Amino acid sequence: MMNKNEFKNQVYEKYQSELNKCKKKSTRAPKMVASFMLSILVFSGLVYAGTYFNKLFKIKGIDDTGIQTAIQNDYIQNIDMDYIEKEKVKFKVDYLVMDDIHLDLVFNFITQDSVENYEGIAIRGLEITDENNNQISIDSEDQRIWSKNIAPMMGQWSVVEKHDNLLRQVVHLSSDNFPKSKKLYVSFDSVILYNVNHGNPFTIEYEDNYKLEFDISDQLINRKTIEYKSENNDISNIKLTNSGLALTIKSDHYITKDEDYKITDEEGKSYTLSEVIPVIDCERMDTKNDEFTLIFNFTIYDECNNLKLKCPEGEIISFKKDCN
Repeated sequence: MMNKNEFKNQVYEKYQSELNKCKKKSTRAPKMVASFMLSILVFSGLVYAGTYFNKLFKIKGIDDTGIQTAIQNDYIQNIDMDYIEKEKVKFKVDYLVMDDIHLDLVFNFITQDSVENYEGIAIRGLEITDENNNQISIDSEDQRIWSKNIAPMMGQWSVVEKHDNLLRQVVHLSSDNFPKSKKLYVSFDSVILYNVNHGNPFTIEYEDNYKLEFDISDQLINRKTIEYKSENNDISNIKLTNSGLALTIKSDHYITKDEDYKITDEEGKSYTLSEVIPVIDCERMDTKNDEFTLIFNFTIYDECNNLKLKCPEGEIISFKKDCN
């Protein structure tokens, strides 16, 4: 288990490199959560998207055109809640995007310490579940715990705003089967401000038991998902959502995001690959090496009856909307 100083020294590299890893690896053992429970009920509403929201959700290292398209079409939930104060830091969840393949949370943090010298923020020990005890994401190096995650990979991206000691943190999760949850329960055990400082990083850490819960808006619960089917046996679980198109593909090699897969619609317009997620093998408590979820920047707003997948080696695979 990594001690606290080692974690602090590596926090910048960990969170910047997480998005580029092919397999999710945690750098810490799970921490016991104390019995203290702070629960709040949040009433949700819709807000109109624009440049402001696009900046909030712009995630470094991720081609998030699909998410931006969803936000531009008002597919976003404003979390109307007060800040929760805990010692020297107060926080709240500000915005949420969630469909079958993406879950993005924007956190606001305000500290009593000056953030002028800090370039990032990290949330440690993050756990996200719902009202049906679905394990959306739990950060753990214990494979027995991690292999139950609906979202096998997590990205965190932060903005330190140089006024009012305000920091924003986007938590980005991807999957192919997010449930239509009515509530989310979010907890974490520390907030870390950091600066890599040319190889001599320095940090501030706020440790506590941070917990909250909030309702999901009807728009996100009752979201529309369109399914497609293919006669190719290597392709399955094709879903078109507000923020992208996901499909599961079998492969004889480990697929990376750099490979030239593209989706083409009926008008011949091509859509790029945004993310690659290894499928979890729960029996082995690890990711599979021959089955992957590919996510493309084709969204429900450009829905059509027939699609084609162009593979790097030139093979063309056709999909048809499942009308059943």
